[in-house]
Amino acid sequence: MRIFYVILLIVLVIAAVVFAVQNSAPITVTFLGLSANASMSIVLVITFAAGILLGMSLLLPSVWKRMRALSSLKKQARESSSAETQPPSPTEAPTDKKAPQEKPPADRAP
Repeated sequence: MRIFYVILLIVLVIAAVVFAVQNSAPITVTFLGLSANASMSIVLVITFAAGILLGMSLLLPSVWKRMRALSSLKKQARESSSAETQPPSPTEAPTDKKAPQEKPPADRAP
């Protein structure tokens, strides 16, 4: 499986290089009154990276909330499992009494 990821990475790098070579024409980008000249591939890569960062920042609060909930559940599970495995305290006497069993009513016909 590791070889598959290495091959996939190599293919993606080659595709990125071909993309950059084919889109090297300079363009002018204007945003909020600011202008910049750059190659089209650089502009697209920067735009793509900005989109990824924006998406990750929008997902961060929900991921954080889920991580905290998971941490809380793990803590509760640890506490409940440690409480079950602890021996009874010396003040608690073990009980060997059995609960009385119910007898069927006598007025039933067999």
